Amino acid sequence: MAPRASKPLQPPREVRREQLARLFVEVVEPLLQQGETYAEISVERLITAVDISRSTFYVYFDDKGDLLRAMVEDVTQAFADAAAPWFELGPDATRKDLRKALQPLFDAYHQHQMLLGAITETAAYDQQIREQHAALVDRAVTEITRHFRAQQKLGRAAPLDAPRTARWLVWMLERGLYQLVAPAKPAEFKRLLDTATDIVWRVLYEGYRDDA
Repeated sequence: MAPRASKPLQPPREVRREQLARLFVEVVEPLLQQGETYAEISVERLITAVDISRSTFYVYFDDKGDLLRAMVEDVTQAFADAAAPWFELGPDATRKDLRKALQPLFDAYHQHQMLLGAITETAAYDQQIREQHAALVDRAVTEITRHFRAQQKLGRAAPLDAPRTARWLVWMLERGLYQLVAPAKPAEFKRLLDTATDIVWRVLYEGYRDDA
């Protein structure tokens, strides 16, 4: 008698929730770009777009607000991945290398500009989303501080107060990316990237690395 085929294992709930959140990001952003607000988009339209049932939606998400929080987690990870090249710059990196490392972060904010607007709007009354945003900022501060201190030990970064300098830079970049970069046209996007590179280079590295 031939052995029965084993039933494919279903991914754990948290993994499936992350997968669905990523699909919903791809659905929600075009709707927001068309001028709709997140509040106007019904659950029915969302589940139809990703081809799941209402019961399946509520297995993974409590409501539309919970879905937005899951999408925030997905976008937050995208931003963390985009920032990683900067945090991993080596001791011999040049200004050109810094610009190249910052570009993925700029691209990520530009790509998710409409969802960022929905997140900002909802954060005004959703404490969990505010906390998610604060956690993203803290994570960035921690990573920049780690990178900055490592470069200081090698004599490749300015002798500044690393944690406080990192916090200033993160808040400057976070607001600038949201307010200026997200809606920028291509030519302005390039100028903003060049300017941010100059600011970071002059604050952290100028005089300690080759200005190339």
